[in-house]
Amino acid sequence: MSEATYASAAFPAGGGGFEKLRFSRLEALIVAIVLAACGALGSLLGARALASSEAEHSRLAFHLASAGVASSLKLAILHEEDLIVSASAFMQANPSASPAQFDRWADSVGAMARYPELQNIGFVELVPASRLHAFAARVAANPLRPFGPTSSAPRGPFEVFPPGSRPAYCFAIAGLARGRATFLPQSLDYCALAPTLHSARDTAEASYAPFLLGRSRMLGVETPLYRGGIVPATVAARRRAFLGWLGVLVSPEEVIARALEGHPNLALRLTYDRGGLAASFENGSIPSHPETATIDLHNGWTVQSLTAPPPGGVIGNWHARLLLAGGTLVSALIGLLVFTLSSGRRRALDLVREKTRELQHQALHDPLTGLANRALLLDNAERLLARARRTPGLAAAALFVDVDGFKEINDTLGHAAGDELLQIYAARLRATIRGADTAGRLGGDEFVVLAETDAGSPPDALAERLVAMLRLPIELDEGRKLVYVTASVGVAVGQFERPSELLRLADLALYEAKAEGKDGFVVFDAAVQRDLRALAEKAARKEQRSPERPATSAKPVAEMS
Repeated sequence: MSEATYASAAFPAGGGGFEKLRFSRLEALIVAIVLAACGALGSLLGARALASSEAEHSRLAFHLASAGVASSLKLAILHEEDLIVSASAFMQANPSASPAQFDRWADSVGAMARYPELQNIGFVELVPASRLHAFAARVAANPLRPFGPTSSAPRGPFEVFPPGSRPAYCFAIAGLARGRATFLPQSLDYCALAPTLHSARDTAEASYAPFLLGRSRMLGVETPLYRGGIVPATVAARRRAFLGWLGVLVSPEEVIARALEGHPNLALRLTYDRGGLAASFENGSIPSHPETATIDLHNGWTVQSLTAPPPGGVIGNWHARLLLAGGTLVSALIGLLVFTLSSGRRRALDLVREKTRELQHQALHDPLTGLANRALLLDNAERLLARARRTPGLAAAALFVDVDGFKEINDTLGHAAGDELLQIYAARLRATIRGADTAGRLGGDEFVVLAETDAGSPPDALAERLVAMLRLPIELDEGRKLVYVTASVGVAVGQFERPSELLRLADLALYEAKAEGKDGFVVFDAAVQRDLRALAEKAARKEQRSPERPATSAKPVAEMS
């Protein structure tokens, strides 16, 4: 159509063209209003989606941070349990250890340096009232050195605190304190302060209780120990084989503060509730109407993370307000904004899933060697024991592997060389064990192997392979240094009720392997547990018949290959 023809069609004679022009402008106005309304509506929907997405992203980030903090707390609690297991093994192997010997052991494992939350550790003995004067004379002749081998406790008359006449008392016979603020006098009667100790002796369960020391609120953990490292089956037998309680005093605030590093907007509440005992510790400022995430750490421990809730709705989120204002003017960006929001949300969810997988791996594996950590080892040990109970002829075995002379490697070649040696040891462990076995690291130079055994695959064969493999020379610093180190292996094999008993006996066997001259292994067979219990009960009865004779410990029966 030519311009002239178009003009004639658009503006016919008689004024009809003017009316049509007015209608077209009205249509344009309507379209503009519709577009503006659609743009405003789309901007409102986009702003609401953005506010909801950011609120959900904040919640996901909060739950991710809560999972990380809970993982740190769980590892810290397991770290404390490692110390308790190691100290229990020492006291069960040396029930008559002097305070100086206990101090040397605590110094050798770096208790105060490796556990900054640890305030006090010691061994508490049950003293009948008839032996109170003899115990006071013993304390005067061999007092505690609570601040190290060269220190000495404040001297003075032995006066029971709290005062009073009781059938029996509970006094510390060995111990170490971080400082004078956490020093507990040797005449302190722990049973008067914690009556649950007597029931813990009968149930063989560790007891937890809050402890107020000055202005600090701490947590006391008391673990009963028995001769031979085995928990007797009956209450009467437990009382006869009872050695005492291993006690530690920790500062939960220290553990919580370390777990909260890098999370300034979080507050934590750590709670213990088990067997009628309850304690709660908090750190951080708890906001009103907080967002919470509760995670069960098992064994009675629960951690609750708290933070301020994210702003709700479009009005409370300035990003959403900005989007609403801009989207009203630029309706063409609605689709792009929706696409950006949806893709950003998917990326946030992918990031959360990836970080969650990383945290799960970190929570179950040693960061230096990549082997299983204590949490995964305990879980696998429990499954292994359950299979052994269900399958005739099958037994569970735990092999404690300790590097001989590892401290000398660190002192002479440095910690970097020590870390490289541990990584090489870990690789050799993985290459030596079977595919169904589990290799893990408890910490320092201590490794653990869990394996199924039967008549065709005895654990001593695996232990012999491990000793031979770990005896081979090791090249460090890219082959510029050649070192020769050996390893000692303690083996426990049989059917057990609890993983802690299996690991404790393997640790005792490791002590025996070290005492036999290192570079070898000792097998502790659970088949002789009944004989051990009988020996322990016989020794206890003999001790009851001769109350004046000092107590002796029943040495674990082990088989040396």
